[in-house]
Amino acid sequence: MTTLTLPLLETPASDDTVVREPLAYVDAFDAVTNTDHALLAFKETHRASGVWWVRINALDGGHSVFHPNALRLQARAASAEGRSSFTWGRHRAPTPTDPRQLSLRVKVRHGEPVAVEMTLRLRRFDHSADEARVVTFAWPSP
Repeated sequence: MTTLTLPLLETPASDDTVVREPLAYVDAFDAVTNTDHALLAFKETHRASGVWWVRINALDGGHSVFHPNALRLQARAASAEGRSSFTWGRHRAPTPTDPRQLSLRVKVRHGEPVAVEMTLRLRRFDHSADEARVVTFAWPSP
């Protein structure tokens, strides 16, 4: 396991239009490709309207956006189906030949989103699965 002294990603600075607040960070190292990977979650709030959303940026430049209304609808549907979570945004499932995993899972309670779990599982030098790095943060309030 690599211990970093500085995060690979930082929350972008707030500006005149949007306030940005950090929520969670996770990083991992893939020994096969000798590359670092990181996910950074932060809340963005539009100053003028108060509208907000959660963004999760990845070190590779990709991102996922979690809009409260969309998540509320999906959380209701998941609860109606008896599920306690659902995936949202970027996702990579492990396969028999490649154990890498990236998942953004929204935890649900009583039809409402309550937390987001970010999981990174990469590879050791021998291509086997390394330990999963998992960070969970509470779904923010408006």
